[in-house]
Amino acid sequence: MSETRRLARFTAETAAGQIPDPALDRARMSLIDAVAVMLAASGSGEGCDAFVDVARISGSGPCAVIGHDFRTSPAMAAFANGAMAHAMDFEDTHDHAIAHPHAAAIAAALAIVDTKPGTSGDDLLAAIAIAGDLVCRIAGSFDVNPDTFGWHTTPWLGVFGAATAAGRLLALDADRMIDAWSLAMSQMASFGELKNAPNSHVRAVRDAFAAQAGVLGAMLSARGVKGYDEPLQGGAGFFASVARGRYTAARLVDDLGTRLQGAEVSFKPWPCCRGTHAYVDAGLRLASRMRIDPERIRRIDVVVNEKNRMLCEPRPSKVRPDTAINAKFSIPFTTATALLRGAVGIASFSQVALRDEGILSLAARVHHTVDPDIPLRDVTRGSVTLHIDDARVSEHVVLALGHPLQPMTLGAFRAKFDDCTRHARCPFDDDGRDRLWDALCTIRSNADVAGLTTLLQG
Repeated sequence: MSETRRLARFTAETAAGQIPDPALDRARMSLIDAVAVMLAASGSGEGCDAFVDVARISGSGPCAVIGHDFRTSPAMAAFANGAMAHAMDFEDTHDHAIAHPHAAAIAAALAIVDTKPGTSGDDLLAAIAIAGDLVCRIAGSFDVNPDTFGWHTTPWLGVFGAATAAGRLLALDADRMIDAWSLAMSQMASFGELKNAPNSHVRAVRDAFAAQAGVLGAMLSARGVKGYDEPLQGGAGFFASVARGRYTAARLVDDLGTRLQGAEVSFKPWPCCRGTHAYVDAGLRLASRMRIDPERIRRIDVVVNEKNRMLCEPRPSKVRPDTAINAKFSIPFTTATALLRGAVGIASFSQVALRDEGILSLAARVHHTVDPDIPLRDVTRGSVTLHIDDARVSEHVVLALGHPLQPMTLGAFRAKFDDCTRHARCPFDDDGRDRLWDALCTIRSNADVAGLTTLLQG
C-alpha cells in the first residue's frame, strides 16, 4: 500500500473517538486562535475587503462569512474566510515543518459545518486535527526547500488541509479523499514570484485560494467526480512537480495514528511572520533589560538561516516597507519596532507605524548575515547584536515564544483573543467576547455546532 493510500485511509476512516483528548483539545486552541485572527482581519486585514465583496455578490447561501453580515455558498465562504485566515499573519504555525497547517483547513471546515446540521464539536475538532496532521506530514517530508524551484509552498500545503477537513465533514471514504486532494490540486498553483513583488496582496490573502479549492474538491468528490490515483506520489504528482521528487516517503507515515503533528503547533504572540519572531523576542528582551537610546545605536547585526534570508532581502523594501504584509515579513522592521516600542502588536503595522521615522531609521541600521550552519528548519533561532557607542550587547534566542516548549500563558492567549476581537469589523463588547470565548472553550460538549458561526458574524 502506498503512503498516499495509507494517509487517505487514516484521514477518512479515523473516528473522532479514536483521537486522543489532548490532540482534540489542541485543535480547539487552534480553532479559537483562527477565529480570533479572522475576526481581526475582518476589520483590518490587508486586501480582504475585495475577497469579501466578491463573495457577497456571488449570491446567497447557507455559509457564514466571518465578521460580516451575510451568508453565501460553501466555496465562496471558504474563499472569503480563507483570505482573512492569514491576512494578519497571526495564525498558528508548525515551526519544524515550516507550515501553517490550520489556516485554510479551518476556513474550509467552518464553511462545510454550515451545510451539515448535526456536526458535533468533536467532529469539527477531529477534522481540524487530522487536516493539520496531514499538512505537517507533507511539509516535513521535503528533503529540499521547494521554494528554490520557484514555488511558494505554504498555500500548496494548505489546499491538502482544506480538502481533508472538508472531506471528513462530508464523510468521504479513502478513495473519495484521494479524489478530493486531486480535484483541489487541479485548481491550485502558488508561485514564488510574489516574493519579488513587495506590494502584492497575494502573500496576505493566499489561503483564500487554497480554502476554496479544498471545499470545491471535496464537494465534487462527494458527487462522484474522479481525480488522480496518486496525487502526491505519482510520476507527475505533487512531490515530483513541486519538490522534483526530493522527499522522504517514510516521513509521511511515521507514527501515523499515534502522533498528530498538528497538535505541535506554535501559537503566535506577535502578528508577523514566524521567521521574525526570534528577532522580535530578542529585541523585546533587550528592551526590557536596558534603556534603548536609538541615537547611540550605530548598527544592529542579526544572524539568520538561509530560509529567513527572504525576511531581510531585498533590503530596500525590508528596511522601509510600504505595506503591512511586507513589514510583517521584515526582520529589520520588526526588530526595530521591538527595540524602540517594547511591544509588537496589531497596531505596529498600521499605516501610521509604517511611516514612523524613528522605527524606519533604526530598521535601516539592521544588517543580516546568513549562517549556513543553522539548519533550514530551525526557524525559531536567531541572534541580535546592538552596537552601542563602542560596546556590543547581544541576545540569542533558540526557541521563540509561542513554541510548544516555550508556550504562551493562557492569560496571554486570552489577551490575544480579546485584542483580535476588538479589531473586528464590528468590535465585540465584553459580553459578546465572553460568550464567544465560552462557546469555543466548551465546543467539545456541543452535539451540534450549527449555531457557532452565527456568533462569528458582524
